[in-house]
Amino acid sequence: MEIVIHGHQTEINESLRERAREGALKLAEHLTRAVDADIRFEEDGVFKTVEIVLHAPRQTRLVAKAEAKHHGAALTDAIAKMDAQIRKLKSASKKQVHGVELRA
Repeated sequence: MEIVIHGHQTEINESLRERAREGALKLAEHLTRAVDADIRFEEDGVFKTVEIVLHAPRQTRLVAKAEAKHHGAALTDAIAKMDAQIRKLKSASKKQVHGVELRA
């Protein structure tokens, strides 16, 4: 899986890059056939933002974005949000396989 990390108007140290890579790899383990991940770190004044985008074949791209006072906290929140999306997606696909009707 290809992982691209961007720093927009901010410097990202190597330990934070490694945390981002490890997080993306763990998320990809739960998402069948993940192709690539884009992780963008941004800084706008006091707030730091992290956005994670995962791509997989035959699936819409998954996007999770989080904002905090530090990039580390924003990364943790974004990974948690992405994990929740993947779990929801997998749960919905299991329900469809077993013939259970989904309600919005």
